[in-house]
Formats: sequence, structure tokens, C-alpha cells
Amino acid sequence: MKTNIALLIEQSVNVIDSLNKGLRLTPEEQQFFCEHFEREEIKKNEFTIRIGDYEKYLYFIESGILRYWTAQEYGDPDKEITFWFSFPGEFANSYFSLKENQPSLIHIQALTDCVIWKLSKLDLADLYQTSLNINKIARIVLEDALCRKITRETLLLGSSAEAIYEDLITKEKELINNIPLKYLASYIGVTPQRLSQIRRKVH
Repeated sequence: MKTNIALLIEQSVNVIDSLNKGLRLTPEEQQFFCEHFEREEIKKNEFTIRIGDYEKYLYFIESGILRYWTAQEYGDPDKEITFWFSFPGEFANSYFSLKENQPSLIHIQALTDCVIWKLSKLDLADLYQTSLNINKIARIVLEDALCRKITRETLLLGSSAEAIYEDLITKEKELINNIPLKYLASYIGVTPQRLSQIRRKVH
């Protein structure tokens, strides 16, 4: 059965939006989504974008996990710093690069085999000009990302590593358990050994 990307996005956005009674795409918007979003399968460890490249797409994740990371500017240049994950039902891209037309400052890499849908920057710009609902979706998604970022930073500043890990697994427990320990440890800000201890305690 062919996936209806328009309805998939509509359902996902309505799950995370608590300020509206439900967003409904018009038939014209549904048709545009289905005609312009391209389905792509990417393998584990493949990149949607690397540092220095220019972001050309907005992505929606149907399945799989994407990891956002960068490298240390000083010290060990091979040390990867993981600072974000995107899960099924979420949008993903190097937003600064897309918006400012600047080289990406981050890598986005598949942690698992993924199915993603991509919309070109030009098509996204057209939607912003013609669709009220796409502007609502953008607001909802950015508000959700901001709330998640504030929550994470607040936890990092004032909570234990155990609390940060427990908060993380409330969202996508089964998927989180499939993320390699070293990436989760980097995200939380502890060593893999410490995270292993936390996992045993929490589970």
C-alpha cells in the first residue's frame, strides 16, 4: 500500500500540537505534498548532509533514527559530539544551512536503515507563500523542537545523568535502546561506562 505522505505528516503534527484542535490539510495541499515529497531509503551510517555542504531539503522521517553530530574544534578532532536525534514522525534537516544558505555546521547521519521523505528548498518556499497550513506546521514543529531543546538544556544544567536518561527514554524507549551506547553517552554528557551503569540501574 502506497504511503500517503500528506496524511502521515498531518497525523504527526496533530500529535505534538496542544494549542490547536487539529490541523487539516486542504485537498490541494495534500496533492502538493504527495506530488513533491520524494520517498528515499537510506542505509545505516549514510549521511543526509555533512559539514560544509549546503542543505537543499526538508526531510520527514517515516522510519528509523537520524543522529546530529559535530567534531571537537579543539582537543581530539576525532571525538564526535552527538547533540540531537530525530525519530519517526519528525522533520529533520540542517536548519541553519537551509534558512541562511550557509554551509552546514553539522553532520546528520542515519543510525539505522531509514525511510525518509524529502521536499526541495524551492518547493518549501512555494508552500510558505501559498499555504497557511504549512506555516502552521512550521510553527508547531519549531515550537516542539524549542521545547525539547529547553528541556534538555535545563536537565543538563540541574539534573542527574539518570534523570536525563529517563527523560530521553520516555519518548521512544524501544528506539533509544537501539542507539549505540557511545552516542547516547555523548548526548547526555557522560562516559559510556557511566551510562552503562545508569542503564542497569534504570532497567
